[in-house]
Amino acid sequence: MKTPTIKPFMYFGIFILLFGLACGTSVSPTPTDVPTQPPPTQPPPTEPPTPTEPSPTQPPPPTDTPPAPTTAPDQPSGDFQSAFEIDPNPYVHGGNLFSFNPPMGWSINEDSGSVSISAPDDSGFIYMQVTNVGYTFDENAFGRFVDAREQNFFGKFEGYQELERKIEGTVATVSKSVMFQGTPQLVLTVYNQRDQAVYALDFWADQDKFSAYSPKYVEIIETLNLNSAAVSQLEPYAWVYDFTGPANLFTFQVPSSWRYERNESETVVIDTFYAPDNHAVIQNIGYDDGTQISKSQAGAFALTLLKEAYADDITITDDQVQPDGSERLTWNSPGGDFSGISFFESRGTTFLIFTVMWDNPFADIYVDVLDYTVSTYDIPQ
Repeated sequence: MKTPTIKPFMYFGIFILLFGLACGTSVSPTPTDVPTQPPPTQPPPTEPPTPTEPSPTQPPPPTDTPPAPTTAPDQPSGDFQSAFEIDPNPYVHGGNLFSFNPPMGWSINEDSGSVSISAPDDSGFIYMQVTNVGYTFDENAFGRFVDAREQNFFGKFEGYQELERKIEGTVATVSKSVMFQGTPQLVLTVYNQRDQAVYALDFWADQDKFSAYSPKYVEIIETLNLNSAAVSQLEPYAWVYDFTGPANLFTFQVPSSWRYERNESETVVIDTFYAPDNHAVIQNIGYDDGTQISKSQAGAFALTLLKEAYADDITITDDQVQPDGSERLTWNSPGGDFSGISFFESRGTTFLIFTVMWDNPFADIYVDVLDYTVSTYDIPQ
C-alpha cells in the first residue's frame, strides 16, 4: 500500500501552521509531568538521545550553529537561496516502510524503524520515526500517543514550549520551540496514523532559518507515501527510553509513546505508564514508613495491595522466588478480564512492587512489550 497519507484539507492547515511558527505565533504551553530521566525479542531502537548526547543513528537537532535571535523574524534572514532544493528522486526506506522526496544534498542515516536527514550546515534536520501500535487507534488513543511522545522526548529539551497543536482524524500537527546547545530551534511534527502504524515526521530548523525552510518542508509532506503493511512486521512499541525510579532504587525501559504519571505522599511514590489505548499499564509502587519489613510481611502486604489496588477477585496462578531475592506473582482477574505479573521485595525500610498488566483481549499486542520491560528492570549498583 503506497498512497499519500496527508489528507488534502490538511495541506493548507500545515502550511498556515508552518507560517505561523516562522513568524513567532504562539499559544500558552500546557506542561505535563515527565520522567526525570528521559524515557521484543530483539534489542529495540531507543528514543533520540538527550541534547548533550547526539548519535548519528538518532535524531539530534542541528549542532554547531551560531547563536540565533530569541524570537523568530517576520521574514527570512538572508534570501531564499539558503533554502534547499528537493530531490526529484524519492528516498525509499530500506524496509519499504515509507518514501518521500528529501532535500537534495542532505545526508541520510537509516535504521530499521526510522531515518535521519541532515542539512550540510546543520541548519535543518528531518527525522521520520515509525511505531507499530498493533491495531488502528480511535481518535482518543491517537491523541494520547501524540501527547506522550511530545512530552517524553521534546519535553526534556531546554526551553521547550509547545506553540500549537491540531488533531483532525488520523493526522496531528504539533509545533514547538526548544533550545539545543544554546541555539533556538523551531520544530514541526506531523503525526499520521495508517492502520496499525503511527508515523512521526519531525522538521527541525534553526529559528532564523525556519521561514525560508518551511515552504520546502510543506512540499516534502506532499510527497509522503506510507506502507503500513510493512510496519506490521516491526515489533510493537519498539521505541523506548530509560526510566529511573525515586532515590535511584531501580531503572527500566518504557515505550516512549506511553503516558507517564507520578503520585506521591510522605510514604508512597507511585510511577505509572499507560499505553495510548489504556489496555496495558506499567506501574511501580514504593512504600517507606521508616520501619523494617520482613519477607513474610512483604508477601501478605503484596497480596493485599494487589486486591485493593486492582481487583478484589485477583487469583494468583504462579508464585516464584527470583534469583535476586524478589518474588514474582503471576495473576489474573476473572471478573475484570485482565492479567498481570508483579514483582515485590523489601529493601531495608522500603517495600517495592513492580507490576505490568494488560486487558486479556489485547494480550497478543502487549505481552511481549511488557515482557521486554520486565527484562530491563535493573537495580543500580
